[in-house]
Amino acid sequence: MGGFWIGVAAADHVAIAVRESFAMFAHGRHDAARKLQAGDGVVYYSPRAQMGAGAECRKFTAIGQVAPGEPAERLMVPGVHGWYRTVRWLDARPADVYPLLDTLTFVVNRQHWGMYFRKSLFRVGAQDFSRIAVAMGVDPQTFQERS
Repeated sequence: MGGFWIGVAAADHVAIAVRESFAMFAHGRHDAARKLQAGDGVVYYSPRAQMGAGAECRKFTAIGQVAPGEPAERLMVPGVHGWYRTVRWLDARPADVYPLLDTLTFVVNRQHWGMYFRKSLFRVGAQDFSRIAVAMGVDPQTFQERS
């Protein structure tokens, strides 16, 4: 059975991942890449425009489906490699997190909602994933057709 995941990365890093059809989590850790399976839905949440700097973004910035295949290594920055999964990213619009906070079941305490996005990668339920997909202009049924 497939799963649904939220990865957390700066918007500029997400743009690279979308352009190059991959997803990387936890600074390229192998155990993070291994958690996802072919057919899983994945969405990136971007707290900022750039890693550790830049303007606040606070949007879901990419949504897609993990492609068949095993995790593989790639160059992250000169001299540093990390593990990734190939992802088929969908045409989607960014979605502001604020209108969704009261509907996401994993956000138990809205006052401290940011704490839920402190992990680099975490599993969410189908209902939450579907709500995010709709906000991004993507038909949630897309993720029922798993490969």
